[in-house]
Amino acid sequence: MDKLLACTSCGLDETDSVVHFGSYILRCAACGEAIVATSFIVTLNSDHECSAFVDAGPGKRPPPEALIARGPLRLIATAISAAANDGTLIRLISDPTTD
Repeated sequence: MDKLLACTSCGLDETDSVVHFGSYILRCAACGEAIVATSFIVTLNSDHECSAFVDAGPGKRPPPEALIARGPLRLIATAISAAANDGTLIRLISDPTTD
């Protein structure tokens, strides 16, 4: 990963993507420190395939029962926004594409 996204707290350069209220946040996968944040709205037109889960914590893989939605981000954004609207952290995990 690009060292520009390295955590200033612990130095790790691995991130988790989370949605919190209306924000899209890249956080450190080790300590959870926010590295970059933007509005979730700027990501909505993406065809990027992902799975959205209730967050299990920095660097932890959420259990299958925490799944909220799966598919192209533009198609599951409403479900993600609804789940994140009360302050619940929603973890986005990229799904591998099959060609």
